[in-house]
Amino acid sequence: MEYRLSQSKFISKTLLVMALGLLVTYGTGMLASNYLRYISFTTMLVAMFLELGVVIYLRSKVSKMSPAKATSWFLIYSALNGITFATIFVLYDLTTIGTVFIIAALMFASSAMVGMTTKKDLSMFGQFLTMSLIGLLIVSLVNIFLPLKGLNLTISIFGMLLFSGLTAYDMQKIKYFHEQAYYMNSNDVSRFIIIAALELYLDFINIFLYLLRFASNNDN
Repeated sequence: MEYRLSQSKFISKTLLVMALGLLVTYGTGMLASNYLRYISFTTMLVAMFLELGVVIYLRSKVSKMSPAKATSWFLIYSALNGITFATIFVLYDLTTIGTVFIIAALMFASSAMVGMTTKKDLSMFGQFLTMSLIGLLIVSLVNIFLPLKGLNLTISIFGMLLFSGLTAYDMQKIKYFHEQAYYMNSNDVSRFIIIAALELYLDFINIFLYLLRFASNNDN
């Protein structure tokens, strides 16, 4: 019973940190969209590279950070995401964004529930999911320079399915995180929570973006 309560608390804290990151991204994106005409393409490009740098830094250094510092870096990353997502608030109305967000949340919750409840070991799919992600990135890059009819829609559907699968995979992995963190001190547990929240944050953001892309393709 004590272990189950500990696991539930661990997952709840992880989801809370993830939700905080999403809130920061939304707030920063809304704010930045009001000043989009003053934000140059170079600034956007710098923000994108900074995002990548922050993720790499956080993943590699989190074990040596204090929980407060790790949380701060996670929120900095969330804010940088908000800046690069500012165009979404210009290209789409709030009703569309809100509808897509709700659908993305339902997809995320369903996938997370599968990861939490399934008896099947999903770690065997890790390599497949990683290779699929690399393939998706390559096809997306090719599509930018050599756009093919119907490929955008295919990428959108595949992206949604892939990150739904990654959500289930990561959620089960978080259960294993808890098994490792159960006997650790509170600082180490907090670090595990930040990394777990980052994984789920990235899954949700990508489900949302590919779903938005899918909706845009349908409108067209």
